[in-house]
Amino acid sequence: MDMSSVTQMLQGANVNVNGNVNININNNPSNNASSAIPGAPEAPPATPVTIPGQIETYEPSGQTTFTPDRAEVQRLWNRHQERVDSFRQMIETLLNQQADRQNTAWNPFIEVTPEMRAEAEAMIAEGGYFSVEETAARMLQFAVALTGGDPARAESMRDAVLAGFREAERMWGGNLPQISHDTLEATMAGFDEWVAAGDASAISLLNR
Repeated sequence: MDMSSVTQMLQGANVNVNGNVNININNNPSNNASSAIPGAPEAPPATPVTIPGQIETYEPSGQTTFTPDRAEVQRLWNRHQERVDSFRQMIETLLNQQADRQNTAWNPFIEVTPEMRAEAEAMIAEGGYFSVEETAARMLQFAVALTGGDPARAESMRDAVLAGFREAERMWGGNLPQISHDTLEATMAGFDEWVAAGDASAISLLNR
């Protein structure tokens, strides 16, 4: 599990609340639909997060030791997976209801009910789980945990987030919703703070 994959999931979870929504929970269409929906593939089971082998304990300055916090990475991933699974279940229920009512094949574009709109709006509103600040903070938390807070690796984490964002754009089929761009901007600001201070504790999003 690399930071690109983490980023794709977190960015893909940003919801665009319009008359229709594109179900792109983790930017992998094969993982977004329930097998209970006609023609929809079965989502794979969740798996533990594996920290890349090249990220181990290291002493870049010969004085300070930075150790990846594997327990924190797993905790962050488990919490995120629970929220994504909950949202997916809500979508699957809605898709099944509409498929039963319309007797049509599964379609990733669905009619949004008032209940679905309210739920989605709450999730991306300020303080919501998929809001700009909360999503950016989670990506920064992953980056800090993966590197042990080593400022020498902040730029490689920034590059991984940018690469994941570009991949998410490609899989989305073009530009991502504005909320995703805002999330990227907030994440980059966090990396700027980390690099400028030489200390991950300076990231304002992680000190709220």
